[in-house]
Amino acid sequence: MSKLTKLAAKMTLGKDLGPERDYNERGRVRKAFAVFGSKLKNMLAINLMLDVFALPLIIMFVFLMGRYEQNQIAEAGYSFSGFLGIGYGLVDDTVAGINMIYGIRSDFFLYFFTPGMMILSIGLAGAYHCIRNYYWGVEVKVLKHFFRGIKLHWWKFLITFTFLGLVGTNAACSTIELMRLMGTAGSASAGIWIWCIGSLLFTLLSMLFVSVFLPMSISFRFNYGQYIKNSIIAALIMFLANLILTVFMVAPMFLMMVNIVRYLVYIVMITIGGSLYITLNVAFGNFCNDILINGMYEYEQEQAAKAAQMQRKQQLREAAKAQRVNPKKGKKK
Repeated sequence: MSKLTKLAAKMTLGKDLGPERDYNERGRVRKAFAVFGSKLKNMLAINLMLDVFALPLIIMFVFLMGRYEQNQIAEAGYSFSGFLGIGYGLVDDTVAGINMIYGIRSDFFLYFFTPGMMILSIGLAGAYHCIRNYYWGVEVKVLKHFFRGIKLHWWKFLITFTFLGLVGTNAACSTIELMRLMGTAGSASAGIWIWCIGSLLFTLLSMLFVSVFLPMSISFRFNYGQYIKNSIIAALIMFLANLILTVFMVAPMFLMMVNIVRYLVYIVMITIGGSLYITLNVAFGNFCNDILINGMYEYEQEQAAKAAQMQRKQQLREAAKAQRVNPKKGKKK
């Protein structure tokens, strides 16, 4: 038995909440885009409802952070004109100015990112529930099922995104600190590099876990510990496919660093981006669930049924043999 097979054997099995279907179906990505395209108007509606819960993050990091930086620069009298330590000009207080900029950014992540993720998680619970039903081919009434999803799954998403928010805050603060030191001193200590690289790596691993956890948590009735165990095992077994999907989904976020396309990315995310990401994640999650949980559960049920059938046949054979040996046994006197 291979290590992956031994690992899979430790999963908690069960049948998901979806309708009967082929667990070995192919073309999951193609199906995801087909579902998204066929329900585009509803996906837009789901995305707009999700935007309401994303509003605190949008306000803080898209509008307020940059404006607050500029106001602080103006009040301090620094003649800076750019971001991230670029284009600040040759003035005596450049170092103090760079420290101010990065300090503001670190504070914004420290105080606002995790709370914003917690609020966003509530909307994501509703959005995932709706899009899961679309992917399964189940009838959906967007408003009704959005709030039903919140009612059923809010606590799982809240716990998960609180964790993800803390992990993301740690990664952001370590990266900002590294950039601050590189911008002011030209170098950083080994401890800062280890902190930054370690926190970014842990964030990536956390995202790989969450990309499996979220679709699983809306598809099965397990306890939270079983969701965690199954998600970790599934993320390890499906590591390569999971990594490719995660990189593909995260890559567009780096375009926000480019001023020319930043607002285009914002528009896409506000209109359809969130729903599209969720659809792709649900498709990947169903792929993992069908192969590892539904598939193995179905196999176990078939094996148990065969074993029960063989046991019944054996009992019938033994009863027939006993009847031949003692034909009078069992007759009424």
